[in-house]
Amino acid sequence: MTTNIHLRITDGVAVITIDNPPLNLLSVAVRLRLAEIARDLAVDPECRAVVISGAGRQAFSAGSDIKEFPDDAAGGNERAKLEHRCLEALMALPQPVIAALHGHVLGGGLELALACDLRIAEESTNIGLPEVTLGLLPCGGGTQTLPRLVGPGRALSLLLLGDRITAAQAERYGLVEHVVPDGRAVPFAEQTATRIARAPKGATQAIKLAVRRGLVDGLAAGLALEATLAGALFADPAAREAVTGFRMRRQQQKEI
Repeated sequence: MTTNIHLRITDGVAVITIDNPPLNLLSVAVRLRLAEIARDLAVDPECRAVVISGAGRQAFSAGSDIKEFPDDAAGGNERAKLEHRCLEALMALPQPVIAALHGHVLGGGLELALACDLRIAEESTNIGLPEVTLGLLPCGGGTQTLPRLVGPGRALSLLLLGDRITAAQAERYGLVEHVVPDGRAVPFAEQTATRIARAPKGATQAIKLAVRRGLVDGLAAGLALEATLAGALFADPAAREAVTGFRMRRQQQKEI
């Protein structure tokens, strides 16, 4: 059975494309395949950055497939746990992950984007968590990831009202990092990922780990981890070579 996920890896950048027309809904099969790809990429020594996008022009993803929704408490609990496992596999990627957003980014689609490290949105993108209008709550991590990104007040406003916001509003809220013209999200995300992929892998992955863990474990634990990671990087041959090269260039500039 096809799961409508495409993967290509070029020059250290993995591009994952959800292709489930017309709205790239996140069926259970799609979620499981995303998790499988994430686990494979996590141990791929050639992969240095990841981009996630949606095929077509209508949506990055308009969320879950409502036809698969359970109708009892036990089923709802298991559904939430499944969504959590899938997104945790993505969040556990050591490589930086960039979401290239366009069209509708709703419900589970937004939760998928929130699990990424950076978000690039096209100007006409509309973004929201409308679950409250169905008498539900976002159960793919949205109640936890959104407030950590935009603060509890902004998050509760979006969660309780179920409103959609524009890309420009999302940028003001800190929900997306860049807004680009329509049709440019994927190229911009790939260019950004390529720049990340060119940097020493040890440094980019250490930066991501320090930020992510610090947000969860607190400032003191984050600082302790930062010191440990810094020590390892100072001893890394790639870093020593880069520092030596920088010193030599600086000395040559002084001698001119």
